[in-house]
Amino acid sequence: MGIGSMLNRLINNESKDEKDERLNLSDSKENSISKETTKQSVDEVIAQQDSPEQPAAETEGKKTSSTSGGELTEERVLEVLSEVYDPEIPIDIVNLGLIYGIAIDGRNVVITMTMTAPGCPASTQIAGESKLMVEELDSVESVDIDIVWDPPWDPSKMSEEAQESMGMI
Repeated sequence: MGIGSMLNRLINNESKDEKDERLNLSDSKENSISKETTKQSVDEVIAQQDSPEQPAAETEGKKTSSTSGGELTEERVLEVLSEVYDPEIPIDIVNLGLIYGIAIDGRNVVITMTMTAPGCPASTQIAGESKLMVEELDSVESVDIDIVWDPPWDPSKMSEEAQESMGMI
């Protein structure tokens, strides 16, 4: 299952029963799977999809797919962040103009961002998803999200494409 599918399920508020069924989990605690084991399994599946001739054992513990290779740059971080959507507005956070800055120090990334409003109910979800997505890049060791309110966000910060999709221009 690709990242897009997982995000759609997250955004569309997949029920616990649907999630359990998809993951083939039983109610028994004996069958619980550690987070690390699950992550390795997901990485192995992605690696097999990307290069079926490579055995899964060779990919264990490695980040794969679009997160592998290349230098850590602001452009790569923005590319990943453009896959994070505000669940209330069908526009990614980069085109919404929520990203105010990206600082890269070696393998550490600090993302300065805002929300559409201080009381945004999705702020925790957006910030958490942003952090998780950027942490998936091979060259990233840590990600810090700094949410700021100055300058306050307004629709003029949206990209032209986003403004068009909202019927603003």
